[in-house]
Amino acid sequence: MSKEPFAAKLTSLWIGGFFFWIIKGFRGKLIEQFEKEYESRNVWTGFFITLISVSLIVYFLVIY
Repeated sequence: MSKEPFAAKLTSLWIGGFFFWIIKGFRGKLIEQFEKEYESRNVWTGFFITLISVSLIVYFLVIY
C-alpha cells in the first residue's frame, strides 16, 4: 500500500468497488460502485482484501 493516506484510501476504494462489481456479476457499470453511499464499504473491503493478499504472499515467502 501507499505511504500517502489519500492514495492508500483510493486504492482500497477501487479494490473494494471492483470486488462488489464482480460479486454482482458485472451487472451495471463499474462507476456505479463508486458512489458516496458505498465509499465506506468499498474502503474496508479493499483494505481487508489487500491485507489478506499481503499476508498470503508473506506466508508463502516465509514457508517456501
